[in-house]
Amino acid sequence: MKRIIWILVIAALAGAAAFSLMRYTPIEPVAPIEPSPDLPKQLTKPVETQKPQREPAIKPKPVIPESKPVENGALEEPAVELFPVALKNYSYAFWLNGWKKNLNDKSADILSFETGHYGLTLDLSDFGKTRFSLLNDKADYTEALREDTKRISGLDPVELVIKVNVDGRIFRAVTCQAGIDQGVKKLQAARLWESGQLVQHYDLIGLVFKDDSGLELSCEGKLDIVVWPNSLALNLELAPEQSGWSNAKIGMQFNDWHTEKTISGAWETGAKKQFRIACDLNGREKVKNGIAIQLNTPQNQNFPVEFDDVYNCYFAKISKRDLKRRWKTGYTDIREYDEFDISIENSNGNTYVPFQLDLSNPGNITGLCPILCLKDGTPTGIPVQLSKNWHHEGLGAYLRAYALIPAKQGASNYKLRIAYGFYGTLPSASHAQLSLIGWGKDGAHGNNGRWDQLAIGCWGETICFDMDMSCVENVITDVRLLMTRNGRTGGKWTWTDAGWGGDWMNLRDNHDQKLYFTELKTAYVSQGPCLTEVHYDGYYGSEREVDLKATVRTLRTDDYARTFLSFNYTFTKPVSATDGWLFKMGKTSRLVTPEVAYGNIDGLIKEHKVPSRLDKGEVYLKQTELTGNGPWWVAFPGAYKVDGKDWGTGSRALVIRSYEALLDGKTYTNPTISFPVYRVESRGNINLDMILTPPKGVKEFQPGDTVAFEAEWITLPRIADDYYGPNEIFRKHLAKYPRSWKSVYREALGNNLKVQTVGGTVKQSYPIIIEATRSDDIQVKIAGGVGVVPIRFEGLESANYALYQVVGSKRSKLDQSVHGNDFWQTRYDPKSNTYSLTFNLPLDGLRTSGWILRAD
Repeated sequence: MKRIIWILVIAALAGAAAFSLMRYTPIEPVAPIEPSPDLPKQLTKPVETQKPQREPAIKPKPVIPESKPVENGALEEPAVELFPVALKNYSYAFWLNGWKKNLNDKSADILSFETGHYGLTLDLSDFGKTRFSLLNDKADYTEALREDTKRISGLDPVELVIKVNVDGRIFRAVTCQAGIDQGVKKLQAARLWESGQLVQHYDLIGLVFKDDSGLELSCEGKLDIVVWPNSLALNLELAPEQSGWSNAKIGMQFNDWHTEKTISGAWETGAKKQFRIACDLNGREKVKNGIAIQLNTPQNQNFPVEFDDVYNCYFAKISKRDLKRRWKTGYTDIREYDEFDISIENSNGNTYVPFQLDLSNPGNITGLCPILCLKDGTPTGIPVQLSKNWHHEGLGAYLRAYALIPAKQGASNYKLRIAYGFYGTLPSASHAQLSLIGWGKDGAHGNNGRWDQLAIGCWGETICFDMDMSCVENVITDVRLLMTRNGRTGGKWTWTDAGWGGDWMNLRDNHDQKLYFTELKTAYVSQGPCLTEVHYDGYYGSEREVDLKATVRTLRTDDYARTFLSFNYTFTKPVSATDGWLFKMGKTSRLVTPEVAYGNIDGLIKEHKVPSRLDKGEVYLKQTELTGNGPWWVAFPGAYKVDGKDWGTGSRALVIRSYEALLDGKTYTNPTISFPVYRVESRGNINLDMILTPPKGVKEFQPGDTVAFEAEWITLPRIADDYYGPNEIFRKHLAKYPRSWKSVYREALGNNLKVQTVGGTVKQSYPIIIEATRSDDIQVKIAGGVGVVPIRFEGLESANYALYQVVGSKRSKLDQSVHGNDFWQTRYDPKSNTYSLTFNLPLDGLRTSGWILRAD
């Protein structure tokens, strides 16, 4: 059998002593580092990036065992060869024709599930149109994303039967509330609870049962759907309304899975009862037997873990007051972790154990990141899905962390860490799927769609994305700052405000109506804690007028918040380019923007004092091309809120690191912006938006046109006294340049990094991404750097590498740990059987720096 290098998990399964990632080994230095005496002076153009030729692949791809269909519709399971992640252990949930639609869009509301093993679609207006098929290809998580909906385009019709026999009359569930409601928010009754790389959990409330004559049954019904990569759980909750039932019979059938139950005697009005079927594939039902799990804490607390039929997994529930902690929770600088030792005894063969930790009252719900580690805290690269909610009054704040944990026959031991404010010495990064169920008055605010929330630390949101637009008409919503207070005496470790709102592309169709998302799939590739990465792939418009590919990232850092955004729009049909935008910063109430400034890599192009005599909707600065070479930048120096709240405020800014539009055969390499007036606040104070527009003179996009750009949304404190973080270089800069566009220029120029490498290929310069081209040392030289810069090494043959900084002839291990092995991030790629490792480099004050990644 071919060599399989999986040091982390094999060590866990064998219970062996963990390796030390940071073991010292002498190495040869690269070019010496040149320190910078003053950061503003070091912002000079660095040297060009070197991209060496790639050597032959480090190792062959793993053999992926074939699964063969058998008669009962399941798959015959081959012998399981354990990897950190199985190739097909993933799932997606999305709306085929979009969540929000224009009123004239009569396309079906189809809730779609796509996993590594099967596809399932539900037409909410007609359950009789349910479709399902096994998928026996070899697409991994990201390949399935790029396939759009091709993998589920030919699903077979399947029987989904939910029936009630009352007094000899049979009623069948034919639709649900979301299938019959009207209006742009009709899908609020199809509620999203959890969604991520592993598990999709929705419920459909207001089931409608009818008999063959069309008579409707008076009842209250809900269908709860839990999708794992190789299983499906359908949970029915039902109660009579108006009058009770007697000796009712309930039946459920999906494909070849079915159940029936008789409720003997009287079934009282309003009495809810539950019924379910579990549809297991690939021998998934085997994990329900022969597995015993213990969950313990360092305080010697033991929490029961039992198989839960609703979630179809092993389930650990930790209620609000059950968990004992020796540290303060809430809005404070949480530098500790919740830690749980997971011990698995498996009397079966190799398997992946489906597991959920339901943690009520986490240390701070606004920012947290679960990490599955070896017993010594070494990250394994096994993904843990981060889904949470803080809106539900009855349930309170909770984390639902899902994993498919590799377990060989015998004992396996892991540690589940949950980082909050800090991971090691730096604030942790997280990108969570945040459920909105319960938000608003009486929990009925007309949303319940996909909402993604990013955080650096745990002191409120960093930025949020309403990806289904189930709440508002724009994608970007809450925008906040990192470690910012209202002056020297202001409160620390709490919420802030940098101006609400923004948007991705906003164009209109032939009926002058907004193009909404369709077929939008979300891949949570990394949810933290060093560098998050989430991909969005779909279309704009009911006729799929624009193909969208986007990536969102944020980072572990200690100065100010950055959100990295990349977009690729490809037009498939003619679309008007007038009165729209490619990107927007703004839609903020009670904000004043006294100045705007913009520039390029060479500095300031122009600074404007915003006049007071402007009207709402007026365009203050019409289409303006950002000239010169990029990166380009746009700032709102001195922006402030007038809402009277005593919390940290500051300004938002955009850095555009690359831009290319290919339109009607012409190439545009400079972005175009404008500044419309969003509102006029009290006493004539003007509130401007910034929009990235199509190039001047472009009236219509044509099929085949493309627009691609990379941007960085940053938020900055006003003055040095507002910033309470530990980064002294940043504090000194704020003291020298308060409320200044120079802070934005500093970021644009200083992180215009130039990266050279030996032993790898530079795929991206900021954040730095390097693909390994050999298995031994990878040398990196970086020119530039502001703050803490993420660097990710991909294509590594194992996770057993150490990173060293080189200064002259001296080599120093990078060590930002506090609780042991807690400063890097690991991810395993099952397609290539390789690892990636992510670190965060302290580059402030360095003109150049040298680094070596070395295999232990």
